[in-house]
Amino acid sequence: MSVIGTTTDGRAVRHRGARLRLVGFTLLAGLLVRTGPAAAQEPATTPPAAATGDARTAASPSAPQAAPLPAELKVGITPNYPPLAFERDGKIVGIEPDLAAALAKQTGTRFVLVSTPWDELPEALNSREVDVVMSGMSITERRKQTVAFTSPYLAIGQMAVVRSEDLARLGGAGALDQKGVRVGVQRLTTGARYARDELNRATLVEFGSVESGIEALREKRIDAFIHDAPTVWRLTGRFEDDSSRALAGLYRPLTDEKIAWAVRKADAGTIGAALDAGLAKLRADGTLEQIIDRWITVRKVAKGPAELAPAK
Repeated sequence: MSVIGTTTDGRAVRHRGARLRLVGFTLLAGLLVRTGPAAAQEPATTPPAAATGDARTAASPSAPQAAPLPAELKVGITPNYPPLAFERDGKIVGIEPDLAAALAKQTGTRFVLVSTPWDELPEALNSREVDVVMSGMSITERRKQTVAFTSPYLAIGQMAVVRSEDLARLGGAGALDQKGVRVGVQRLTTGARYARDELNRATLVEFGSVESGIEALREKRIDAFIHDAPTVWRLTGRFEDDSSRALAGLYRPLTDEKIAWAVRKADAGTIGAALDAGLAKLRADGTLEQIIDRWITVRKVAKGPAELAPAK
């Protein structure tokens, strides 16, 4: 795929029909070049723990002297996963774009965000339409068969969100796995895999995005929605709007997962190693923690049923 650039008024340049979309800004030497006002940033309260560099995958065993990144990197991203990556006022914002901007400033590499459907990201990566996936992707053994992961930057797990009025009925351990309970998931995610493997009695309903799943939950077409912890924290954290009061998080983690960036296996020792080196610097100077705190302002993990309650 040939990346042409953006139009002067910030409109997207499309490639191969509607399959890939180059968003209306690029990241160059740390500058977010886009039209309109900057995205609002929330003050941090209780910070989540960034994943340590100990849980590395095959992308970078050590690489203290990693080769520099190329002049330009095309970044595959699916902007429907707040607070990791989502659209606001026609621009892609969130943790992943902010990390890309920080890496651009650090390395001088031009990071070009290419909006890509979630289920097409692996194909886009391996067909060289993008060079790296920065889209809140969890490390799994199945995914490691086709891509290489960098070091993780955030430890997360799957959690469930229900309507506040159903908290007493569905808040207990095992309550979701009952006949007649409708559990929503986003297709092709680790939440969907967990539900298929562990919820044998519930009725599973797949959605193409978090937004469509949450809409179904609010409209009582499903009884619960399972997704990554950052999604549940955002939805129930009381910092979006008053509608969040209608939802309650079940803050007991259902899985233990880590988020990282994906590169082609052939690029693990070059692009992957350079990204690892850049991430290590962001972790060391506090930038990684600052970015995560900016977008995830509420973090709660429950140890028992008494803690399964709406955030306050």
